[in-house]
Amino acid sequence: MSIETTLKPDSAPLMQALRAFAQQVVTPLANLPAHEQEWAGEAIREACRQELCGIEIPVDQGGLGLSFHARIEAAQILSEVDFGFAFGYMNHHNAILRIADHGSEQARAQYVPAMLRGELIGCTAMTELGMGSDFTAIHMNAKKVDGGWELNGAKQWVANTVGCELALVFAQTDPALGAAGIACFIVRLDGPQCRRVTDRLLDGLGTAGVAGFELTHYRAADSDMLYAPGVGFKQAMETVNKARVHVAAMASGMLRGALKQATAYASSRMAFGQPVLNQQGLRWSLIDVSMRDEILQMLLSRATDLIASGSKEAVEAAAMAKLYAGNETMDAIGSCIQALGARGMSYREGLTRKLLAAKALCLADGSNEMMRERLGATLTQRYARSFQSQQGTPPVSSGAAPSLAQQPTFNAVYITKPEGGSSQAALQQLTPSELPEGEVLVRVSHSTMNYKDALAITGKSPVVRKFPMVPGIDFAGVVEKSADARFQPGDAVLLNGWGTGEVSWGGLSQYATTRADWLIRMPEGMTAEQAMSIGTAGYTAMLCVMALQSNGLTPESGPILVTGANGGVGSIAIALLSRLGFLVTASTGRPEEAPHLQALGASAIMDRNALSAAGKPLQKESWAGAVDAVGSHTLANVLAMMRYGGVVAACGLAQGMDLPASVAPFILRGVTLVGVDSVYAPMSRRQTAWDRLARELPADVLSNNTQLIGLSEVIPLAGDLLAGKVRGRVVVDVNR
Repeated sequence: MSIETTLKPDSAPLMQALRAFAQQVVTPLANLPAHEQEWAGEAIREACRQELCGIEIPVDQGGLGLSFHARIEAAQILSEVDFGFAFGYMNHHNAILRIADHGSEQARAQYVPAMLRGELIGCTAMTELGMGSDFTAIHMNAKKVDGGWELNGAKQWVANTVGCELALVFAQTDPALGAAGIACFIVRLDGPQCRRVTDRLLDGLGTAGVAGFELTHYRAADSDMLYAPGVGFKQAMETVNKARVHVAAMASGMLRGALKQATAYASSRMAFGQPVLNQQGLRWSLIDVSMRDEILQMLLSRATDLIASGSKEAVEAAAMAKLYAGNETMDAIGSCIQALGARGMSYREGLTRKLLAAKALCLADGSNEMMRERLGATLTQRYARSFQSQQGTPPVSSGAAPSLAQQPTFNAVYITKPEGGSSQAALQQLTPSELPEGEVLVRVSHSTMNYKDALAITGKSPVVRKFPMVPGIDFAGVVEKSADARFQPGDAVLLNGWGTGEVSWGGLSQYATTRADWLIRMPEGMTAEQAMSIGTAGYTAMLCVMALQSNGLTPESGPILVTGANGGVGSIAIALLSRLGFLVTASTGRPEEAPHLQALGASAIMDRNALSAAGKPLQKESWAGAVDAVGSHTLANVLAMMRYGGVVAACGLAQGMDLPASVAPFILRGVTLVGVDSVYAPMSRRQTAWDRLARELPADVLSNNTQLIGLSEVIPLAGDLLAGKVRGRVVVDVNR
């Protein structure tokens, strides 16, 4: 899959302009012999003048405000013509973005507009001679002085340094602190305190302007500190992940350009009375190149999505994309050269330049060896063993529940189903040996009662697909044992979805085993009881809110409808949307609950009967967006009542799983229906949702919307929950 398919439509004009710019401006520079190539600084300035360098820069600072996906597509487009120019262009863009995102107000005003206009070209200076990939070993030092900092030291292997005016310089403020002492400063390179070092120019990368510089008693104002000590290293590592992906994207651009070149030539070059592409050996070699490009595209797509979502998995994904690009691009371009024969060695074809650049990308932003080390460090995380292989028992902190090793049995809601009979649920004492295998053992403190749990307990629906079963689709607690390096005894965690309580044992138990990949670290400041007050329902509500926002809905778009408003999803959705400034109408079958819904933030109450029967394909345009947990006729009517361009997030089927609707809302009003799956949503989206819930959902909403029960009360409550007699959330203290 091409990265292009994930771009938002508003990036298309930029991509079209970059393609034209690459052909008109960059191609003539790239076609020069290597010894005649110079830094393409003037071309970067021209790109700025054409407003092509503000990809991710916020609109309010003069940029285009596009996504990281757009940066990746731009890297591919430009590197298809010349890797060196793309490298310099990206370094300039990234320097602007760092200042726009993290610079002081004075620095943003002083530098960002000038950099967007091309009056100042920037770079990011991390590497030094002899440092290799060990970023903590930098020798550039910064000493605090009155009104600012004094920098001394040298940098090398930095793009744009041949002639740029500004650098973001990482420096060590206190060697004793190691990584924690690293800071970053905005430095002018066009002054007397800076000396350029241009004696190590790189073959094949002349347009990138790679060189070095030395600073002697350089004074940086306090307002020019970009990252303070303790922040610099973290920021560097985060942006290195992005850099690794856009370098891999540049490899893909080079590869695709070489493949087009080779295929076009082999299709037109005649030998033995037919195009040489018809020769099986040559054709197969180019097919192999095409396969490599497709694989790289898939790795890029995954890494880009994970980075854009802020997932911790992005570190490994970026390393994989970069490593694969480094491993495969040189050989693939070599195959393209072979397809052109001796002509492929001509500098006018540019393939030998691509070959040199392919070698350079094996070193840029981490060598192939370092990528393997990065992936090796997390190998055990991705291929974990069972916690039962771990020896010993961690100490139990004061006031905590006894560890599993300290008690012969524990309590759980246990569902069995005899051969040919119906399922039966009972509160039962189980032994540790009865727990299923898993990578992590969690000492559960709280779980919840959801609609699906009630179905499982009562047997009203075949929710449970494997017996015996402990229900409970979510839980929160503390890690007691772990075979996965990501989690240690004592870590506070939570889990929801992944078929828990249906195909794997759930949380209505004092202990649970699970896969490490399913666990989420408890967001900072959130307790286990609060997490379960939110639970799967609240987490699903946040996913719905995120879906509406990602499709462009804002409070200014118009009113929002929430169906199933008294349920767990509906109630939390109302609270979240209203606090984001949306005007929310709640649809409910219990009008007596209007005060409760209004307290959550609903501005109006609607009887669900107005939506639950068959309706017209198109109705009065009433809503800009909706969260629907009901399905069937209700969802069909909601779609029919959407305003032009409206967005509906559908996450439930309380009324039914059918959708008796027409295509009219979609093709006549441009309505978007977004399916929201909370069970198998990727971890990056889950963590984002939970982190947002910790920040955006007030504690009073949880307390006013939650009742706390003990494990012994779960089974009697299941019938009431199915009958619609339970309002809001039910949290289960499994130790009560």
